[in-house]
Amino acid sequence: MKKFAMCIAVLFLAVGTLLGASKDADKTLAVINGEPIFESEFNATFIPLLEEYRQNVPASEQTKQKENELREMVLNQKIAEIILKQEVKKQKIKPSKNDVQEGIAEIRKRFANDSEFTAELRRENMTMSDFEKKISEQVAIRKLLKQSLESKVQMPTEIEARSLYDKIIAKIKGAETNLPPEEDALVSNLAAALKRMSSEQIRVRQIFISLPKGANDDAVRAAQAKVATIKKELQRQTFADVAGQYSEDPVSRPRNGDLGIIAKGDLLPVLDKTAFSMKVGDYTREPIKTDIGLFFLKIEERHAKKDVTFDDIKNDIAEVLAHINANKAQNEYIDGLKSKANIKINKTW
Repeated sequence: MKKFAMCIAVLFLAVGTLLGASKDADKTLAVINGEPIFESEFNATFIPLLEEYRQNVPASEQTKQKENELREMVLNQKIAEIILKQEVKKQKIKPSKNDVQEGIAEIRKRFANDSEFTAELRRENMTMSDFEKKISEQVAIRKLLKQSLESKVQMPTEIEARSLYDKIIAKIKGAETNLPPEEDALVSNLAAALKRMSSEQIRVRQIFISLPKGANDDAVRAAQAKVATIKKELQRQTFADVAGQYSEDPVSRPRNGDLGIIAKGDLLPVLDKTAFSMKVGDYTREPIKTDIGLFFLKIEERHAKKDVTFDDIKNDIAEVLAHINANKAQNEYIDGLKSKANIKINKTW
């Protein structure tokens, strides 16, 4: 059952935050066994999720109902976290110093350096002691879930994995699965992932110059000047070195422009068409223009289409099923704790 700890989905810190905001002069959204959930704590998680929703969902599809569903989801997560913390205290579970230090290291790895990490603590008005306490609480929750659910979660059999694989293949072929919506959505996502794995793939390196559509004349001239510099440097340095110096993409620049393995359809259409027509070692002498900016591309590797069999991915499918089983057991466990708790909700949407 070594894999079990990896299967348990834990509410490990609020999305986009290390802890949350101050509780001063807060409204109380809910009270769980006498412990309040303050509006600031709620917003520390909810607002980043709302911003992400508004950025990624087309405006025509955004509704107040969906935003309220997001609010309900966050509040339920907060309630679950408090109930779990209370159960940890009730059972007198204490995480080891080593486990806490590993949890701290896990979070610190998300920051480029210590300065960024310290700045985030200051932004959230936290001390290092506050941060360590929060990590200790979350590690204790992990320990609670592991010891409470390990015996209840069964690892999937190969027959179960084969059944899911057959549904994935049926979905790829366009057949009706007649599954409940939630299970059909899972199968659809896995089918898309399998199609990506089996499709033609390339490893791409890029140099990106930001130039949004409709940029003013000064921005256009600045981008053109940078393009001229990059073209000269590409005659003297490797593509990777130039990307590391001049690319404006904050994600790939530290990796000298390396985007990793790309499947057909991953890139913007104009980039996708160009990249998959190039040979290994080629790079674009002129930048490709898009609505967000200009791209130089270089092809580092190419991998042909391949058939992915059940044996190739049966371990991956088993892991997906293990996650599903673990999440189900966790939800049932939390629901059981909720049924025994005194929960008062002061805010509904």
